[in-house]
Amino acid sequence: MEKKVSVWQATLNSGLILGLALVIYTLLLYFLDQTFNKSLGYVSILIIIGGLVLGIKSFRDDARGGIMSYGQGVGAGTVIGLYAGIIGAIFTFLLYKVIDPDLLGKLLTFTEEKYLESGRVPEEMIDQIMKSQKKFMTPLVLSVSSIFSNVFFGVVVSLIASIFLKKEDSPFQQEATEPEEKAE
Repeated sequence: MEKKVSVWQATLNSGLILGLALVIYTLLLYFLDQTFNKSLGYVSILIIIGGLVLGIKSFRDDARGGIMSYGQGVGAGTVIGLYAGIIGAIFTFLLYKVIDPDLLGKLLTFTEEKYLESGRVPEEMIDQIMKSQKKFMTPLVLSVSSIFSNVFFGVVVSLIASIFLKKEDSPFQQEATEPEEKAE
């Protein structure tokens, strides 16, 4: 009888790899002074999608013996997203608190400039928005939101990817492989 591996254990490597890939990409953007480049930010979404799809496929093939239900795929992708989110949260906290404490001020300035450029929001309102953003834009809040956003992406991508990656065991095949019971 095969020993069943928990989804938490089976997806750990995939989650860590995805989390580290996102950290490396974020560091690359940081060193190239492209941290706030929206277009390059979309690449991280592609990294998440690719990492989740490969992680779910790896879970199916390695931990589940090639057979995985839709729900198991969604669960695996969610857990992978959680692991990646935890790695990302630790890195985000370190980035804004230790590596570059001035980056938070740059983020707030960048946000304010975007509001001013849009011309859709009156200046008085922008000041109020920025005051409230300063209260909530802390390394800790950004770190926690990193976890939630990665789990959210994990769920959404898993809901879609698991449709294509699921492989149900055929009931006919199962009957043929089960040993016949001995009549006593």
